[in-house]
Amino acid sequence: MASNMESSIYRGSESFFDFSCFTCQDNDRSTEADFYCEDCSKFYCSKCVEHHNYLYKKHAILSKDNISLWPKTDASQLEQCQVHKKEKLTGFCEDHSELICHACHVHNHQKCSDVVLIADKVKDLHQKGDFKQLSATLDTQHQQLIRKKDELEENMKSIEKSYKKTLEEINELRKTINDALDQLEKNTKKELDTLLETTRKSIQTDIENCTESIKNITCVKEDWLKIKEKNESPNFIKYRKCLVHSIKVEAVLQEITTQNEMKLIFKPDTAIQQNLSTLSGLGQIFSSEKQIQPAQKTTQNLVTRQNKPEASSKSDPDNQTTSRLKKNISIQDPSSLRKNQPGNRTSDLTMPGQVYNLVSSSSHQLVQGHQPGAVNRSDQIIKVKSRKKYSVKIKGDTITCSISGFCETASGELLSADWNNKKVKLMDQTYKVLAHCDLPWRPWSMCSIDSSLVAVTLENKEVHFIRVTNGQLVKDRILKLQHACWGIAHQHGNLYITDGSAALYIYTVDGRLVREMYEDTSDNWPVTSCAVSPDGDRIYVTKENSQQLVTLSRDGKVISSLTVPALSSPVLLPGLHVTDSGQVLVCGYYTDTIVQVDRDGRQRLAEVITKDVTRPMSVYYSKHTGSIIVGMGDNNDIRVFKAVLE
Repeated sequence: MASNMESSIYRGSESFFDFSCFTCQDNDRSTEADFYCEDCSKFYCSKCVEHHNYLYKKHAILSKDNISLWPKTDASQLEQCQVHKKEKLTGFCEDHSELICHACHVHNHQKCSDVVLIADKVKDLHQKGDFKQLSATLDTQHQQLIRKKDELEENMKSIEKSYKKTLEEINELRKTINDALDQLEKNTKKELDTLLETTRKSIQTDIENCTESIKNITCVKEDWLKIKEKNESPNFIKYRKCLVHSIKVEAVLQEITTQNEMKLIFKPDTAIQQNLSTLSGLGQIFSSEKQIQPAQKTTQNLVTRQNKPEASSKSDPDNQTTSRLKKNISIQDPSSLRKNQPGNRTSDLTMPGQVYNLVSSSSHQLVQGHQPGAVNRSDQIIKVKSRKKYSVKIKGDTITCSISGFCETASGELLSADWNNKKVKLMDQTYKVLAHCDLPWRPWSMCSIDSSLVAVTLENKEVHFIRVTNGQLVKDRILKLQHACWGIAHQHGNLYITDGSAALYIYTVDGRLVREMYEDTSDNWPVTSCAVSPDGDRIYVTKENSQQLVTLSRDGKVISSLTVPALSSPVLLPGLHVTDSGQVLVCGYYTDTIVQVDRDGRQRLAEVITKDVTRPMSVYYSKHTGSIIVGMGDNNDIRVFKAVLE
């Protein structure tokens, strides 16, 4: 009986509309109408109108854009109880903030402490001035909406103008780069021409010497053959002349033959190509936001008087409605803004540079785009306020799950790597598994590449690229390496991959080795997990068993090495994750703790999670839900913790 009562209360609280869907009403559902059919003289919601349009293709349909053409609301229909159709609404339950009829009162509101007649409620509202206040509030809101619409239209024009200006700047930069490259090409060609001319002159001199020597030796040879006299004196003189010429020719031949064969060779400057391969665009794209003062809350007193706290707690036990309302109407301080992701997805900004959000205030600061529950300073402590668990076991899993990695798409879909079952699983924002992809080997870790593409490292020296398309996982391509691939991270078009031995490598996304970034052979502990800060200035790697978190600079120099007991993972990779705001989270298989470390990896800031996790293998912060997600070994559930800032 209790469940039926709750159902009735819920329907009643949501069923009061100026225009209700005719079809839904006939099926005992209460849905607000979005369309009106002039031929049928009936109202339809967005779902029912599809069936109507299929049957009556020539009927004239009016949407809410033409609501002024809809018939006026029938007063008798307005007063009709949507639960008990034959009854008239006569009362108001203060406890549930709900209009009720006599039958509602008898069946569902007998135990309510504050039920009044509508007539008495109207009289009370008149006495308090709430009717006048509501009228004034509506007028104010109407003016505010008009002003806001005008501001947004002006903002749209400003955006279009700034877009054209930015496009011109990009084109100008490209022209400058082209001019610089043209000059480099011109200088190189000039050097080539100079070298060619010098070489030509050298060879031409040798050719001229050969020609002259050929001419001389021909004459000498002819003179020598003409000797017929038996007089010894002339013969000896000619002999000496021929011998002198022969010696000169021999010297010329000797000089030419001692020279090596000459040719021109071009050796490209590899630094140019290497530098270009590390870039993801010509520069950074910013959006400049001017901080706007919140409008005066004209409805605050009115809402406070008409809604009691007890009502929200009864109809919404977790107070979720109130929380959502506050979140929607509040104006956030710049310190609560967070980065927006490609791919961020987030909206998928298909720009070639890193996308940031620049807030305009007394001073400008680079922050991460604004998302609910975000953090904007890398050393701000994350705390959890609630926790839930969700099963990720699906049909076809042969053994208990072990989740070794997470990442997200731009639209908020969550992907997890199941080590035990050799699968990648796709979940929606309610953590329901939508699809999966089988892998030939067990997955170590994973990272996002763009708005829908992820990369997964497997224990067979392969990186598998998988794309999310229409709620399905589609295998994209496979990158085969010469060394083992364990940890993986992506930033600015580069893949950071550990070899599970002593090194961290940088590859391009298409598989070209850029360089070995870090190697540590000082001990026998392998380099396992890796992660990169949002700006790419800090690279983090873990060393298995030694419980070491090593922080590197962009050029691979060691900034710090911190002992973190929470990293103890002698079986699998320690969990390591950097949020979009730069917070560093780590966990280990045997510690049951999630620890936050400062940006430079010099100190432990806090134990963010100390219970409700067993044998954690992976940790991830979801920018879409503002939650920390933990995957565990030999556990079919994942843990989701709502995150807040201290």
